[in-house]
Amino acid sequence: MGMIPPYEWVKDYRIEDVEVIRDEARDLPYVTFRGYKVYFPREESDEEIRQAVRTSFMEQDKRSPHSYVTVNFDIEQGDVGVFIGASDGLFCLSLLDRLSRAYLFEPASHWIEPLKATFEPWADKVEIVSLAAGANSTKGQISLDEYFRDKALPNYIQVDVDGADWEVLQGAKSILKKAKKIRLSLCTYHKRLDFQKFSNYLKKLGYTIGHSPGFFLIGVRIPYLRYGVLYASKGNQP
Repeated sequence: MGMIPPYEWVKDYRIEDVEVIRDEARDLPYVTFRGYKVYFPREESDEEIRQAVRTSFMEQDKRSPHSYVTVNFDIEQGDVGVFIGASDGLFCLSLLDRLSRAYLFEPASHWIEPLKATFEPWADKVEIVSLAAGANSTKGQISLDEYFRDKALPNYIQVDVDGADWEVLQGAKSILKKAKKIRLSLCTYHKRLDFQKFSNYLKKLGYTIGHSPGFFLIGVRIPYLRYGVLYASKGNQP
């Protein structure tokens, strides 16, 4: 769909620097991150895991167009974080020491066991939700408004769901309006008009809009550029 252009800093991330280890007791592969084990589905090969981890680290470099947070747009101590499309959980884990609570939404069943193993040390503050977040609550899916109806509202929401980000926003209308202080990181490179569409919608709700550094490169024969992540905030500046 899209790729990070060959910025010079991309060379800092080498696939050979990622070591994959097998947990014999769990029968799951893992890599270490900041001294913690990050587990992966058992059916994934070592090569697939190395590539995925390299990509995750590269994407979350503060210079990357895929970076969900930057020096001037970050979470605060005690925030409640929501991660839509959690996959390996690496991004959530990078913020966990500052979060008071975290919710990871991941509908892909093969990720649930690895996520539970990764976040087992923080079972008291991490909730893994094996549902998709969407505009409505149906089989296999729930809206954020319904899920957080009787819970403390989140202060940070990160969404990366392969182009279904708008549906997630539509299912969070109440949260977006009621929250006094909140930040959003929304992927906008999947669809051509998403950055403009999301910006216009959130500005009407009183949000300040920014974007990640650089651009995504879309297409091969006739390439063009898109902003990777939209930053939106209310009650604080991006």
